[in-house]
Amino acid sequence: MGSLFQPQLEKISNDVFKFDRRIRYAAILDESGRLISGGMRRGVPSLEPQSEDLRLIATVTIQLSTDKTWDRYFGKTQFTFIKREKVNILTFNMGNKLLLVSTEPDFTLQQAQELRNMIVSNYSQIQS
Repeated sequence: MGSLFQPQLEKISNDVFKFDRRIRYAAILDESGRLISGGMRRGVPSLEPQSEDLRLIATVTIQLSTDKTWDRYFGKTQFTFIKREKVNILTFNMGNKLLLVSTEPDFTLQQAQELRNMIVSNYSQIQS
């Protein structure tokens, strides 16, 4: 896997936003949960206070790290889809990075699969 430069990472976030107007947030995180690229869609207010951002990202990062222990039995996680009343939270493994996406509640599981397929076909060089 080649190293990813910042313009490539920004392109991923931009492509995710272009995929559907109901995508609220698209960001690439490193293994420790540090924001590398992306963020909130312009003009869309965050549902949680900014003071909770780090806690939310830490929770997602810890959950995904824990889930990796099951890879040897069930295979690698293709994506996660958490459906809440006000928002959906999706995660996509991208090699040693994580794509974190939030969407409006009417974004469907089928659309999440289509988003994953777009990511895999356009950015297969970063899949591990």
